[in-house]
Amino acid sequence: MIANFFSKTKPINFLVLSAIMIIVYIIGLGNNLTGGFSLVILLKKSVFTLPIILLIFILNFIIRKNLLTEDNTYAILLYILMLGFFPNSFFNKNIFFSNFILLFAFRRIYSLRSDIETKKKIFDSAFWIGIASMFYIWSFIYIFLIYGAFWIFRKRNWKNIFLPIIGFITPVFLLFVYQLLVEDLNKFYGLWVFEYNLSFHSYIKMEFFLPIIFLLILGAISIFPTTKKSLLSKIDIKSNWTILMIHISLSFLIVIIAPIKNGSEFLFFFFPLGILFANYLQIIQRYWVKELILYLFLTMLIIANVI
Repeated sequence: MIANFFSKTKPINFLVLSAIMIIVYIIGLGNNLTGGFSLVILLKKSVFTLPIILLIFILNFIIRKNLLTEDNTYAILLYILMLGFFPNSFFNKNIFFSNFILLFAFRRIYSLRSDIETKKKIFDSAFWIGIASMFYIWSFIYIFLIYGAFWIFRKRNWKNIFLPIIGFITPVFLLFVYQLLVEDLNKFYGLWVFEYNLSFHSYIKMEFFLPIIFLLILGAISIFPTTKKSLLSKIDIKSNWTILMIHISLSFLIVIIAPIKNGSEFLFFFFPLGILFANYLQIIQRYWVKELILYLFLTMLIIANVI
């Protein structure tokens, strides 16, 4: 039933996805309120529903425009459910807005498969990554995704080598000038502190351990059949899939070195993992297996919020 409903892209799907997103957010909000609940708090937090609903349509645009999945909404559904696995993703504002901005960069990176406005796309994607890095410094690692993209998409013009650097530096320089004018350079320098943490002790907690194990197992199951199918497909799909694998690898690196490990850092994973899992669901022939996987996601969502 669930698999069949989300197997197509229809207007009603987005209404349901928006409702699910709001429910997941409210559940996470209830688990994260420490100072009690009031109408004032509800009104303040309700403003945040606008970007999270907008997130659904941005994800759909990127996926549809770049043919990252077939005509379905599995990737968006799984993205929302994974947000529910780690509800701190909503409430770490720096990480959330960094990821929100990164989506605009990913839109340009994956679109490099076409030959239209190549240099503009490279500059724009680095520009957005520069802005995202002001919210969360390790977002700059996705600069390497740009280099991987124009190498794989055969945009290896020597002039392109410097465009990501120029694009990244542009918003950083503008912020520096602004902070210089308001005489608050300490705030600017404070953004560029490269803290890291290689301890994974916090992941032993059951609220993190079970979702992480679930995603690792499903990821291991998904990656081989989907990669095999993609490598046998036409060049555009093959190239997109190679970029996706680099994307997952860079996201894994960010999670590994994240200075604060409270679950919110896994938000960097959700976009590429959602696409990976959606492609896996597409190649499954047995309908009941698709249903089982989606119900396992729903079960994990419940478990992650009641532990």
